[in-house]
Formats: sequence, structure tokens, C-alpha cells
Amino acid sequence: MTLAQIQLTSIDYIAIGLYAVTVILLGVRFRSGHKSTEDYLLAGRSMGWFVVAVSQLASLLSAITYLGTPSEAYKNGTQYLCYMIVGYLSLPIAIFLFLNFFYRLGIVSSFQYLRIRFNEATQRLASVFFIMLRVAWMATIVNATSIAVNKLTGLGVVQCIIVTAVLSTAYTFLGGMRAIIWTDVLQFFLFAGGLIGAIVVLGLTESPRQLYEIAVEHQKFSWPDVTFDPTVRVSLWAVVFAAPITGLALVTDQVGMQRYLSAKSLREAQKALWSKPLLTIPLPIMLFAIGLGLFGHYQLHPELASFESSDEVFPYFILTELPAGLSGVIIAAVFAAAMSSIDSGIHTLSTVSIEDFYKGLRPEASDATCLALSRWLILFWGAVTVGVGLAVRHLGTIIEMMGQLTMPFFGCMVGLFLLGTATRRATSLGALVGGVCGLVTVMWVVFFVRRFEGEWYLFSKMNELDAQKVSFTWYPAISFVGTFVVGYLVSRLSPPPNPERLHGLTIWTPANKKGTTRA
Repeated sequence: MTLAQIQLTSIDYIAIGLYAVTVILLGVRFRSGHKSTEDYLLAGRSMGWFVVAVSQLASLLSAITYLGTPSEAYKNGTQYLCYMIVGYLSLPIAIFLFLNFFYRLGIVSSFQYLRIRFNEATQRLASVFFIMLRVAWMATIVNATSIAVNKLTGLGVVQCIIVTAVLSTAYTFLGGMRAIIWTDVLQFFLFAGGLIGAIVVLGLTESPRQLYEIAVEHQKFSWPDVTFDPTVRVSLWAVVFAAPITGLALVTDQVGMQRYLSAKSLREAQKALWSKPLLTIPLPIMLFAIGLGLFGHYQLHPELASFESSDEVFPYFILTELPAGLSGVIIAAVFAAAMSSIDSGIHTLSTVSIEDFYKGLRPEASDATCLALSRWLILFWGAVTVGVGLAVRHLGTIIEMMGQLTMPFFGCMVGLFLLGTATRRATSLGALVGGVCGLVTVMWVVFFVRRFEGEWYLFSKMNELDAQKVSFTWYPAISFVGTFVVGYLVSRLSPPPNPERLHGLTIWTPANKKGTTRA
């Protein structure tokens, strides 16, 4: 019998079981009332600002966030926290640049804007990128969650992958966007409650002032380095130039934008986006506080530190030092963080499949047909998530690799959308060439550009242990610059778009005040 199985009690398993039953019941509760695809995919555009904001936040949290952020603080201190906070503070800018256009157009998929502004080829290029990377992201989430839960409970990795994906798919299939939003609200409070419980236990175990002094003594409270060296993990200039792009990507990404489009009015959507930093910033601060607190705790009690790496520090603390019941809540929160990501992923993949592909191929299809197909696509993408998750469970580097691939993709997407909303001169050819060049450029930097003994190599085949890479914090800026600059320059070489087609599509050509244009 493993240590995890000894530590968990019947109370812990009851807490986990109650959570699983509750999310399924929420799916059953909202299974009826879907009269159209808009009802199923956007909750009939009927949601209030608070639940939209909380749901959007929960959809971006994952087990990697929950367990990995304390590890980041434990090992590297607070530098990356600065990067995260600046990214979140940039979110309201997206109201002016993106949200107002997307909501007034009445679109379901944010990529539909690219069709209206440019053409179907640009829309489908962005949609294909989104599908590929969202599947890889979900598989990474479910795989990482299963490994963590395996360490915490002794349950097999395969069983955890299947249970997590099946539960997420079940309530999403039954309840659509309404079920997702309300389960995300539940998951958010479970997530936050688990963090508060862990902080309280730490505060009662050790003197908070002593933990703070230990963190200061070991220089864990540190600002990003003021350097232009791109190999530095977190520099001030990466925070200034790349973090805002990451923040804007959280809105242009379909997972986030679909929440805002489900709001009952543009004003409600705007309020949800304005409130996002206020709701979001406390969570990474709490996660970093836990990591710094655990660092001080195990400095004071090195005999208790039996974990092998910093990645295991929070799971180990949950396993060995939290009281009965709270451990179950934390594990349920880990499942919740995973499921809030998976439900969002499979639902948005279904949305993109219907809106960006099927309706383009079958414009005569009835809404009833699209509604039925969207349900079956939920099951399909859920099965894909299970299959890919099982396929990558033996690849130890897949989690880090997928994390690095996500940020370059976001930079490309922000560049594409900004070419549309922030310029009148960008053309469909420029957007296509820019999107491809941005992704190719950043992938070249990720896999080939290296520095070794002070010399840069543009096509290096060196082992990563022998050479320095450009820090992942720069990837959004690199892909954004490649997309936007190349896209704009190519656009200047081709005939400008018809000014009449730009009405209501750029910040320079606003729509009428009523803003009733629909896609």
C-alpha cells in the first residue's frame, strides 16, 4: 500500500465523490431548453457578468497551474509572478481592440471575425492552428492531472485520464454552455477554497513572519532582471513587451471569447472583462504564497522534505500534512481545475468545427441539424482527448513541450486579430502570409536558435544541455512581431481592401451606435 493510500481517509473520498456527483447533476439540470445552436453553444447569450468572469477564469486554470505555480515559487521565487500580473492587467485593453467588434457582429466563433474582415482561408488557417494546439493542450492537462492524482491517491494514471475526460464530456454533452459556466463557478470556488485551506494550515503550522524572513534571506522576492539578454528566464523587457500579448491572447482565444459572447449584453461582457484582473490576480498571489511558505516550512524542517523535486512539493504537502477532509477537497480541486479546462476545450472545439467548417461546407444545413451535430462533436472531441492523453502518457517531456507551443500560438493569434481591428490597410493575403511567418519564425527560435559559449547559432543541432535557448517568456512577442510586421508589409504590396467592407470592423471605421450588425 502506498503512502497516498494510507493518508487519504473515507472523508477525503466522500468529498471527491460528492464533487463528481454534483457536476453530473448540473449537467442533467441544464440538459433541456436547448432550442438552437446559440442556446447550446452560447447559453442563449443570457449570462450575467459575474458568472461569465468567474467561468472564464476557471477555464484557464488547470492542474498544472494549481500544482505547478507553487513549484515555480518554491524554486525560482517571484519573478514570473510579475510576468503574470502584467499580462492580466492588459486584459481591459481587449475591450477596445476585440470584444466590442466580436459581440456586435453576433458571431459564435472568434475566428468568424477573420472571415468577415479577410476571407475564409484566413479563418480556417487560424481554426486549424487552434484545433491542433487545443487538442494537444487538453491531452497535456489530463495527462498532468492524472500523474498528480496518481501520486496523491494511488489511482492508476490510465484510470485517472479516463475518469477526468469522461466526467467533463458527460456534463458538457448534457448541459452545453450553461452547464459549463455553472460548473466552472463551482470549480472556481472549490479551487480558491482549497488554496485558502492550505494557506491557513501553513499559517497555523509556522509563523508567517518567520516564513517571510526565510524567503527574503534566500532572495525569493526578486524583480525581473533588467537585461536585454533573451536567454534570461524572466527579464524586465519580456514583462513589458511579451506579457501584455499573453494577456490579450486570453481574450482572443476562443475558450475565453466564447464566455464573453454568452453574456446577455455587450455591457455585461465588458463588465466581465473589466473585473477579470480583480478576480484573477489574487489567485497567482495565493499560489506563490503557498510556494514561498512551503520553502520556508521545509527549510525549518528539512527532515520532512522527502520529495525528489520542486514539482512534488505541493502534492507532498497535501499528502502528508493536511488534515482529513481538506486533502479530499484539494484533490477534488485538482480534478476541478482539469475538468474546467477540458470542458472548455471540447466545447470550443465543437463550436469551431460547426461554425468555421461545417456551416461553410453546408450552408443550407438547418439549425436543428447543427445542434444535433454539435452534441455528437462534444463526444467526439472528448474521445480524442482520452486517446491523445493515453498516447502521450509515457512521454516525459510532452508537458513542457506543449506549454512552450501554446505561447507562440497566442502571439500569432493576437497578431492576426490586430491586423484586422487595428489597421485599415491589412489584406487577406497579408494576414495569411503573416500568420504562417509568425508561427514559422517562433518555431525556428524554439527548436534551432541557440547560444553556446557566447556565440549565437541560427541552425543549431546542439543538445539543450550544452547550449542556451531563448527564454519561453519571449515567444509571444516573437510570434506576434513575425505575424503583425510581415502581415502589414505584405499588405502594403497588394491592393488595399474596399473601404466599404471595413465598416464596423476596425477601430478606425466604427459601426453605427446601435451596433446591431450580425455575422
